[in-house]
Amino acid sequence: MELLKLHHDFITYHQEKNTPFIIFQGGRRSGKTVSILQFLYMESLIHPHTRTLIVTDTYARLKESIFQDLIMINRSAGGDGRRMRIHFTGGTRVLFETGSDFAFVYAGRDVRGYASNFTYIFFNECIQYDARTVREALKAAGPGCQVFFDYNPYTRFWVNDLYETADNKLITTYHDNPFLSDFVRRELDRTAAAGKDAAPGTMERYLYEVECRGIDSTLSGLCFPRHKAVPDEEYHTSPLMEVLACDWGALHATADPDVICGFRFASDAIYCHEYYYSREGGDAEMAAVLRSIPFRRQYLVYDTATEGADRIRSLFARTHLRFNFSPARKGAGSILTGIRNLQPYEIRVTASSRHFLEELENYRFVQKGDTLQPVDDWNHCCDALRYAFDLWTMLPAQRKNVK
Repeated sequence: MELLKLHHDFITYHQEKNTPFIIFQGGRRSGKTVSILQFLYMESLIHPHTRTLIVTDTYARLKESIFQDLIMINRSAGGDGRRMRIHFTGGTRVLFETGSDFAFVYAGRDVRGYASNFTYIFFNECIQYDARTVREALKAAGPGCQVFFDYNPYTRFWVNDLYETADNKLITTYHDNPFLSDFVRRELDRTAAAGKDAAPGTMERYLYEVECRGIDSTLSGLCFPRHKAVPDEEYHTSPLMEVLACDWGALHATADPDVICGFRFASDAIYCHEYYYSREGGDAEMAAVLRSIPFRRQYLVYDTATEGADRIRSLFARTHLRFNFSPARKGAGSILTGIRNLQPYEIRVTASSRHFLEELENYRFVQKGDTLQPVDDWNHCCDALRYAFDLWTMLPAQRKNVK
């Protein structure tokens, strides 16, 4: 069987080093998927009872890409129906004569039913889904499990920020793929010729960098890549002043949650705690949460959207807590400005703040027209963070020092 030698050597090298995550980032038709499948196919024949989980975004991609590549690999290896069989009934699976098998799951689907005994997990075209899908699927990893990611680099996103290290990533191009048809190779050669010397920011240059060189081009990654979980005690025992912030969403049956978070600001870090995050609660439930917070006349910044002033009046009537209420400042460019002002700080989030940590793993920049903008999702606790930081920067020094 003819192999994509560069990729196979790369995988073998990192297997010997026991690297847990291997990232294949590459341009169009650079052979990422087929090279990983070649390796998994051989492992399934060489090592009996090898279990592999393949995660993909849709059934169409599974049928039109993964299965077709596996059939091609099986034929090129001189295989027949006895060596590798594809079963569609009772859940799609690929069975090998050695007792090895491939199982499949779609992005976003609950994978808790899978036993935690997979030798390999392969996330195909993982740019199509979010970090939560990966986190759930990784629960199916067995001891020493090897994990593969592949994707086209149309944006730099959570995989780069969460799993990439100095030596676990390969950027591959169409020049590395000996199976490429002459027609496609000529098409990509034309794209490269048109974009190689084009001005930065033009579509020609962008397509050259992404499709031909397989690099990130002008797009960026997570809005707050410098974040980590810390013990809850670090927040609750801190003498630093606390600012509370709210972001509304659940009123009038919108899809967004109501959020109440607390923040403490140090010179190089911001400590964050999620007090409340719900799409199904209400003012009474939030008032109970506010009453449970030790009251030291904190500032409370509230979102002015979704009848924000009315909600604050309702919460005040229920709690009678005399917070220093302050409306969040908004305006054109305030989101990008707020993110830029926060990026020098390390964001330290309490370990119990599950939703906040999920947002930080998924809140990223995307290309909208000619500009980079943060995605309009995974941003509710992050919006509260912006509101609180904006207020804190305006407070006089003597007020910030109050313990």
